[in-house]
Amino acid sequence: MLVEKFDFLEFLRLAIAQGDSGKKISKSIVLGEIALLHKHARMWAELLVEKVGFERIALITPAEKIYETIMINGVSSRKRIDDIPGKVEIRQGNVQSANFFRVRNQLAAKIHKEMVKNNFKPNNAQGDLSNIAKGVAEVVLRGHVTVKAMCSACQGLGKLELFNDKGYPCGVKPCQKCEGAGKRSYTLHEKITIAKLKVSKSGYSERYAKYELLGESIVAQWENEIRDRLCRAFHFEFEESEVAIA
Repeated sequence: MLVEKFDFLEFLRLAIAQGDSGKKISKSIVLGEIALLHKHARMWAELLVEKVGFERIALITPAEKIYETIMINGVSSRKRIDDIPGKVEIRQGNVQSANFFRVRNQLAAKIHKEMVKNNFKPNNAQGDLSNIAKGVAEVVLRGHVTVKAMCSACQGLGKLELFNDKGYPCGVKPCQKCEGAGKRSYTLHEKITIAKLKVSKSGYSERYAKYELLGESIVAQWENEIRDRLCRAFHFEFEESEVAIA
């Protein structure tokens, strides 16, 4: 019997989406388990089940009329010869979620503490280290809760199905292109823009990337705590009569 490993973070989202249906696994029960987590892991779990969107900024360019000045019997007059239509351009603004910035500040505090410990001296710093730590923390969180684009190789699943010589499915493997995330990661240029830094790509890789990895490790700890809590709360084993023998 092939039993695929199930990520309890996805279980968390599915239970919330299911609502209070009166079943053993419902929204209220899962929210009750979330409330028993430690502060930072609980805040992260609440953010994971929230739909994080962006502000929509409309840039309006008004219509413009083009005139031509002509002279008739020594008298000048204006004649409209063309019109340039107006347009509305929609751009993406800041993240529209208070919970997102609460979690970002908690993560930034840990990154800032490590920066001070290492006596980190940034180049072209805009403000103090706390602003830089918030920028790096936002890069980390955006990579988890906002989708830049779906991975084309695995169609957003984060895994690829394997087939044997006879064409039957025999397992799955993580997608190497998106590293199992199911979505495209941000480029170095985009990370620098999000963090509001004035550094080169090589400068970010050499000096700031290690603090991004620190943020990723902290988020991984929060997610492991969520998984362990949900796994213990909803653990079950197959009865012998329920196991299908191929």
